[in-house]
Amino acid sequence: MPSLVKSRVALPVAVGFVAAFIVGITWFYRVETKPESSPVSRGAVLATAAGCAACHGSSIDDPRANFRLSDSGWQPTGIAPIWEEEHSAESIITWVTHGVPDSKRARHQDLLMQMPAYGDDGHFNAAEIKDIAAWALAVGIKGFQGYDNIDEDMPDLTADEVAALEEGELVLLGDRLSRQVGCYQCHGELGQGRIDNPASFKGYIPGFQGDDFLKLTAGGDPAEIRHWIEHGRGRAIESGLLGGLAQNYFDAQAIPMPGYAEILRPAEIDLLVAYVQWLQRQGPMEATDIEAFADLIDEQL
Repeated sequence: MPSLVKSRVALPVAVGFVAAFIVGITWFYRVETKPESSPVSRGAVLATAAGCAACHGSSIDDPRANFRLSDSGWQPTGIAPIWEEEHSAESIITWVTHGVPDSKRARHQDLLMQMPAYGDDGHFNAAEIKDIAAWALAVGIKGFQGYDNIDEDMPDLTADEVAALEEGELVLLGDRLSRQVGCYQCHGELGQGRIDNPASFKGYIPGFQGDDFLKLTAGGDPAEIRHWIEHGRGRAIESGLLGGLAQNYFDAQAIPMPGYAEILRPAEIDLLVAYVQWLQRQGPMEATDIEAFADLIDEQL
């Protein structure tokens, strides 16, 4: 009889333990797989939803047609690419919100195809329009400051010289090297994430600006960041209780990170470590932050 009582008590306890374990694992998985974003990555999605490329093209080399009414009738003209000139955060927000600044409204009305007022018409709210502006400015930097910077040669610095760089010099050279070796191609413009990556743990390549980066680099440890750059994978994330699971995801992902140990000089790796740490400290960049970044590059060029 006592053994029967014990079994009746033990069964609910065991079931409760299993249920609690399943709930805990489910909670852990949901927390760990929660997607991370930045204004730039959210803005890229919103710009696609808004149809920006349909009218403005995907670059300054992707022209789009329009017509303007004149005294002699409709005349062919083009729609200006978003990146035809260096916009400010304020100007992009004005264009997207109102369709056109008041100072250009009269002439704008002569166009056959006119810019929608995404804010005034209720298509996007103010926060979403700021994200679109952040994306447009980040991509715009590539076409202006980025192209100017990437064509310059990297100086042959020593480790001590890298450590002594002032902020403006670090950003200029870190941005240059990041463009030259392709960091932004996978980690997003200015390291703001996020590029899709099938079969990876979260389905995308993380940027340098948030918690994803910290989790993968043992809290932003310089030695761990260096190991990632040199070998294309981390030591800390593949060790411990869940290391095997992490390793399986790294092996299965469509876009693995390359190792740069044989591509870059040790001091260049020092530079990238310092630069991505700087980007991490900035956090997710708003449109005004990206505008300030562009100004910082301009001051150094």
